Amino acid sequence: METTEPGWRPEYRGDDASVGNVGSGREFGADLYYLYRAGRNELPRIARTYADVTVLVHQTAGATEGQFDLPGRGIGPAQQRLLELRAEVQDVLRLTSLRMSEVGAALVTIADRYAATDEAAAEEFARLLANNASDYQHRALAPPDPPAPGEPPLVNRIPRNIVD
Repeated sequence: METTEPGWRPEYRGDDASVGNVGSGREFGADLYYLYRAGRNELPRIARTYADVTVLVHQTAGATEGQFDLPGRGIGPAQQRLLELRAEVQDVLRLTSLRMSEVGAALVTIADRYAATDEAAAEEFARLLANNASDYQHRALAPPDPPAPGEPPLVNRIPRNIVD
């Protein structure tokens, strides 16, 4: 079972000296729970918001180009710079979405691996997951896949993983 699936609980797997002294016990289990919650639920929502905005900015590409490409005149230097700026904004939004997804996945992995080294922390982590089960009854949001600048227009399609 993946660490983001409904019903997943951390499992203590014995001492692991390779992680060093990172804390222990119930308080550490609560810290792990909050890392897990941020990584599984909160950061994917933020990533999705950035992905949605990326799609909206991407959808302006064709119309903006069309407005700037005037018959007989073409696209002037100022208009070209505005088109480049729109593409830069889109790329920043896209990369932010992707990085938020990566950070969320890393936090889930960190919480799981540290819980595996401390039995009391794993128990407290599992207790908090059970007490807040309604927050974890659905699969985690999949990482969004926002369009990059220059990709074809999104005609009659929604990018993969943008919808529930």
